Amino acid sequence: MREEFALQYADRRAKERGYEDYRIVYREFMIPPMGVLKFQANNEIWLVTYISWGLIVKSDYGRYDNWYTQGIAENAHEHGDRIEIINTRKYQRTIRFLQVILKTKDDGSKA
Repeated sequence: MREEFALQYADRRAKERGYEDYRIVYREFMIPPMGVLKFQANNEIWLVTYISWGLIVKSDYGRYDNWYTQGIAENAHEHGDRIEIINTRKYQRTIRFLQVILKTKDDGSKA
């Protein structure tokens, strides 16, 4: 998903979920050879903007990989809740996300 589209998509998805306020954070992870990164992303939407060949992203929203999946899969670039990134290759790989943090009135943040 290109960054420009991801920004528009983030705004639409936040509003669809009933949130008027949200914060955008750019994230980049380097996944070591044959490594796995797991994290929680509750009340957030993570949009894949770049993924190296050989990485797989799995979450409660679905699965994305850029070498087994054929064609466009619904929500392939959108992830949330429990996220797992798997490097299937012998070399370090990179993945970039646009993290959309959905804000509520009582989340303690300054808005």
